[in-house]
This record gives sequence, C-alpha cells and structure tokens, in this order.
Amino acid sequence: MLIKYKVFFYLVFKIYFLEAGSIHGSIIDAVNQLPLVGANISVIANNVGAVSDDDGNFSITGLENGYYSISVSYMGYESKSIADIWVRDKAYEFLNIQLKPTILNYGGVMVTKSYFSKTSLDQYSSVNFNNDEIRRAPGAGQEISRILNALPSVASVGENRQDMFVRGGGPTENGFIIDNIYIPSISHFNTPDGRSNGPIGLINTEMVDDIEFFSNGFPAEYGNKLSSYGNIRYRNGKKDSLAANISIGMGGAGGLVEGSLTDDISFIGSYRRSYLDIISDAINAGGGLPSYGDLQGKLKYNPSYFSAYTILFINGNSLYERGKEESESAGENTYGSFKNNQNTLGLAHRYIWNKNTYSNTSFSLSYQDAKATFYENESDTISLRTNDLYKTFNARQLNHIRFNELIGGLLGVEIQNRNLDYDFLLNNVESKNDVSVTNLSSFLTIQSALFNRALISLGFRFNWNSHEKDILIAPRINIDFSLNRGWGNIIYNSGTYFQNPPEKYLSIVDNNDLKTINTFQHSLTFEKLISNSTKFSISIYKKNYYHAPMMENSQTFTDPTFLLDELRTYSNIISNGRAKTNGIEILVEKKRAINFYGLVGGSVYNSIYNDQNGIKRNRNNNYEYLFNLVGGYRPNPKWEISLRWSLFGGKPYTKVDLESSNYNNEEILDYSDFNDHRTPVYHNLFLRYERRKSMKYGNVITYFEFWNAYNRRNIETYFWSREKQEIFETSYFSFIPVGGIEIEF
Repeated sequence: MLIKYKVFFYLVFKIYFLEAGSIHGSIIDAVNQLPLVGANISVIANNVGAVSDDDGNFSITGLENGYYSISVSYMGYESKSIADIWVRDKAYEFLNIQLKPTILNYGGVMVTKSYFSKTSLDQYSSVNFNNDEIRRAPGAGQEISRILNALPSVASVGENRQDMFVRGGGPTENGFIIDNIYIPSISHFNTPDGRSNGPIGLINTEMVDDIEFFSNGFPAEYGNKLSSYGNIRYRNGKKDSLAANISIGMGGAGGLVEGSLTDDISFIGSYRRSYLDIISDAINAGGGLPSYGDLQGKLKYNPSYFSAYTILFINGNSLYERGKEESESAGENTYGSFKNNQNTLGLAHRYIWNKNTYSNTSFSLSYQDAKATFYENESDTISLRTNDLYKTFNARQLNHIRFNELIGGLLGVEIQNRNLDYDFLLNNVESKNDVSVTNLSSFLTIQSALFNRALISLGFRFNWNSHEKDILIAPRINIDFSLNRGWGNIIYNSGTYFQNPPEKYLSIVDNNDLKTINTFQHSLTFEKLISNSTKFSISIYKKNYYHAPMMENSQTFTDPTFLLDELRTYSNIISNGRAKTNGIEILVEKKRAINFYGLVGGSVYNSIYNDQNGIKRNRNNNYEYLFNLVGGYRPNPKWEISLRWSLFGGKPYTKVDLESSNYNNEEILDYSDFNDHRTPVYHNLFLRYERRKSMKYGNVITYFEFWNAYNRRNIETYFWSREKQEIFETSYFSFIPVGGIEIEF
C-alpha cells in the first residue's frame, strides 16, 4: 500500500511540478564503470553546459522544447557527441554516457570527436542504433530485425517476416543478449529452433536504450552462433520521477511505466496486446489474423557505485489461426493453428573490484512451448502436429581488466543447457523424444595498441559440449590500422566460429554422429570518418562452412536443402555439408547532427553449397545483391519526414512439377533444378510522417506510414493448389497505410 501511495505522489509531482526543458545523465569510465568527476557537457549550437558532480551526474536546465545535440569531454578520454536528444515538457531522457580512455600517440581518425561510437580497446566493427533511431525508422514498425535489415550485411525475406540472413547465413545463426542476459529469441511467432515466421517482434523497443550489432565478426565473449550477435541494452527506469506512456499502432496497443521505488531501486515495464484479432469480425477481415501479447520488465538495484543488480523478465505469447474456408479460398491444402508461449527470467550483477577491473555475471532461465496442429482440407484429418518444449539455462561471467592505458583484456566463462521435449506427427507417423545438450565455454581476449598506429584484439574461445565431448578452439583476431594524414582506417578481421547442430536433429538416434558446425571467415574493411556525423566503409569478406547438416542421400524426390536453412525432422542426416559466401559491402551512415540523417548501403554476394552429388546449389537466401536507401529530414521538433527504399535480387526457389503434382494429388517439386529459379526482383518504398506536440499534461506523438507506397506486387513464392490443380503465387504486402499515436505523461 505504501508503494501505491508513493507511485501516486510521484505521478502528481511529475505532472505539476517537474521542471521542463532539461537534460539529465551520468558520465562513467567505459573501462572500469566508475563515475567521472568534472566531465564537461555542452549543448552544441549554444553556450549552455554543465559539469558532472562527484557521482558523475549532471543536469542542464532552462532549455526550450526541441531536439539537441551535446558534446562530452574529459581529459585523457575520447570526446563524444550525442544527437537526437528530445527535450520536452513533463518528460526527459536520462543519458547513460560512457567515455573511453584515449590511446596515447594513436593517430586513428576514430578517436576524434564524432557521433559514432568505437572504443580503442575493443575494435570489432559494429553498428549502433539508439532509441530514437529505432523508433523513427521508416518501414521498421519499431521492430529490431527490420531496422537491422537496412544494413548491407543483412538480407530479409520481405516485410511480413523477421528472419535475418547475415552474410549468407541462415536465420538460426544469429544470437542476442539483453543486459548481458541471454535470450533465445526476439520475435513472436518464432519456431523454437530460432527461425521467425511472423511479422511481430517480441522486444518492445520503447524499453531499448541502444543496440550494438556485430556482423563483421564478433568478440570471443559471444559464442555458439555463426553469423552475427546483437547486444541490446534496456533503459533504466527514471530515478526521480514516475513516467508513463500509452501507444496505439499497427495491429496493437500497449503501455509503459517507469520510475523508482527507492533511491537505489528503479523499474521499467510494459505490456502490449494485439487488437486486430478482436475486431476482425467488425472489419470483415475473414479470420486468419495473428494475435500476440507480451509483458516485460526490468528492475535495477544500485546499493553502491561498485555494485548493481538487474532483474529482467520477458513473456510473450502468440497465436495464428487459419480457418478451413479461408484456406480453401486461398487455394491452400491445410488449415489449423500455431501457438507459441515463451518466457525468460534473468538476473545480472555488475561489480567493480578496483579502478582497473570489473565483472558482469548473469543467470537466465528460458521456457518456450510451441504447438501447431494442421488438418487436411479434404478429409479434416490431422496432417501435421508438433509440440516442442524448449528449456534453456544460461550463465555468463565476464571479467574486464585494464593492465595499463595501452593494454586491456577480458576473460570469462559461459554455461548453457538446452533441453528439447517434442512430439511430432506427420502423415500418421508419430515420433516422441527428448534431448539435452550442455555447452561449457571459456574465453579470453587481449587488446593492445601496437606501433602507435595499430590496435589489435586477439581472442580465443574454448568450447566443450555434451554431444561430441571434444574441446573445440575458436581463435579470433582483429587488427585496426590507422593510415597517415587522417586517410582512414584499414581493419582486418579473421576467426573461427562454432554452433551446435539443432537439438531436433540430435534427438533422432540415426543422427547421433552429427558434428558441431563451424565457419572460418575473414574480411578486410576500409573505414573513413568523412565528418563527425558521416562515416563511409567498404568491406570484402569470405565465409566458409564445414560440418553442416545434410541429407545422407540425394535422390529424385529427396529435398537437397542445406539443413541450416530449412530445419526439418529428418533422419539419416550427416555432417558433411560445405558452403561458402563471398561478398562486398558498402555503407555510408549520416547521423542527425542538424536536420538530415540517412543511410545508404548495398552489397553484392554469392552464397552457395554443395549437395551430395557435388552440384553447387543456391542457399535459400542467395539474393545476389541488396540495396537500401534510408533518409529523413527534421527541420524543427514538431515534424519529420523520412523514407526507405529497398531493393534485392530474386529469391531462389524450386519449381513445382505441375504434371506430377496433379497426378499424385500433392505438391511435388522438381528437385533436379533445386533453387535454380528466382522470383522477380523485389523493391519497395516506405514513407513516414511524424508530428510531435507538447501539451500541458504531456506530449503526443502521431505518425503515418505508407508501406509499399507505389503498390509493387512482390512475389514471395509459388505453390500448387489441390482444389484448382494449378500453380499460384503468393505475394508480400500490397499498399498498406499505417498510423499510430503515442501519449506520454
């Protein structure tokens, strides 16, 4: 009851007494996490500023409503610029700013003041998106995977799914953590093996502070994935006030609340629920609409500067139902439903031992129950039933050490256990089994400056799993060399990466000899900071796969799919699959320093594998080329326009054998030409208009988007209709107007 009264008091205080027009935050050392006293913070374009106090905190008041950029500097540390700080009445953002020690005599352009974050003792190339960049991204629907799909290293499958294909890799090859807590999935409607089959993300981006995404190799502290890793940081709840917002957007509505319980404990939490399924009858949608809901929260306890505890909870549930009448009208052969429930509970602890050492420790439990039941239209008998129950335990312990201003390091351990219990029924043949796989990993990274111009990171990850019972070593190296006269940087990256075979494969006795999949990949990148808000980079890369799962026999009617791309409950799988991806990427990023921001990126690549007959086949995501143009203009704080235009090559597919399908009364593909055909070229335009208004008791954000603005008919795939005995095509979204509103108070 006391807590309820305190929350009410904070709400009243915030609405009526909180001073408008302010920027608040804290400044800490990125290496040891201790506060920096006396750091200078100045608002760019005027003379207003502040100095951090004994706790590293600062406040800048007396600002008019609008968007601001600030510059942060401290002797012996890299200066940092931050844009897109929205100052408005009755609300503010608390900035958690980390400054990085400079390397003496290092001549690289990346240590100059800029809007791009890159540490001198952690040189792996990554791309960062802050909360405002995530929220306003056109065509993204505030979904993390769609935002990342604008990068040249990431291929998508269209706007109606969230699968990510990073540098030729499959959708199961990407990993994510939140606040050092492992999370198996970031999507609703995902299958437990890691793929996503739906358009809605699990992560509420209103809670996200920023995302750090590694696609050009990733440090040894991340493991058991082959292609990429995303490090998501959730915001901490406001410490001196209660804040809340409600929002209504595309297909869903939700709310968020944040504040503090005591001086040491803050919280932030949200709930979202779809509504299209509720009003489907009223809008004559005809059923078949997905529904979802999620609840997530973060509790932060800071008993001292040296110690911090985090509790994270994420719950998501989703349901897709396809009725018989709807299925028949679309020419499909089955009807049914797919249900998915997933939960993650995590505990993290950060402890600062001294000025040169701190540690991060986390524990998490994840639970996912996915059930699917589909029936034949003609007979109403079960054609497919699955019940997959996944339980995941993960523990991570990282120790960050700085030996001196030139040498630093990281060492740690990770334990993960994944248990699968499944019940699978196909064509009246049922299989039940369970399997448990444990991974024990240790990792070490040494980072140092060499010859005043080169920064080197050398890492090793050692992995043992209960399936193979062998120790696997994954070395990684990253060298960042600064050219003379500020011409830019050349970055070389090379490493070995491991990933367990899918648990569903291991649950089948015939597949007990499957090996851990590994890749060897290396890249060469040229990076140039054109201005403090604009960066150019070009990369060439090569990635080779070994020991990937493949069917043992490739016969006339046996799908020769590379089984990292298309997970199925097969027996007789062997680990002799080999594949490779070669490509070149170009990226230009423009941060919003004044009015304009944007991103232009493209890639040309080839992703193939060898089937059992030695024939080179296209992997499912081998689009061959990608291009994205993203841009926005914000002349003042009240409105903003932005766009995104995407282009990628046709998706490989296997033609339907119409004659054989009609004769056998089931869809039969011509596997002799597996993935030899392509859908038409995909291109799409997204437009967005956003307006913001500050009011007496809060702030209102309204936006309008046009997805597929010129109504391009983009073909997704082709299928055979049993009812009509013909081949039909399915397409991605047609023109869709999207609108939403958010109210914060």
